[in-house]
Amino acid sequence: MSATTIQVNKDYFTLEKTNEFIRDHEAACQTMEIDLFAQLFLKYDLSFIDEYSDVLTAIAETITDWKMEILETQLQKVSTFDSNCIFCSIGKKVKVYKWSYIHTNAIQPANKVVRYSQIAFMFDIQDGRLVNYGTCNAYLQQDEIGNL
Repeated sequence: MSATTIQVNKDYFTLEKTNEFIRDHEAACQTMEIDLFAQLFLKYDLSFIDEYSDVLTAIAETITDWKMEILETQLQKVSTFDSNCIFCSIGKKVKVYKWSYIHTNAIQPANKVVRYSQIAFMFDIQDGRLVNYGTCNAYLQQDEIGNL
């Protein structure tokens, strides 16, 4: 298990660009649509960074499995919680997005079953500027946080 991250030249993201990126990222997370993440990476032109495609691929692998057109998947809710990495960046803060959904066209009673998926993102912001961004796949679950 390891995180997939992008290290950005600290001068690339200004304070304003960092805030805008975080806001646009939040909007993409509220839909969990890969097209919005791809647009986000294009808008902020992150293609000059070597790990660009690795991070986008990691996001795509996590968020494309949940939605099935034939089953008419409906996003029910997106919630977040703060957590910490427990593997490659031990203790690093991450923000976990957990979304619930149902497959409305599944055979009964499966069409009433609420399913969940989640993804964690690492935002390293120094002096108000984004310098490192990526996914984390080894973090504390929400119910584990209180046990520490």
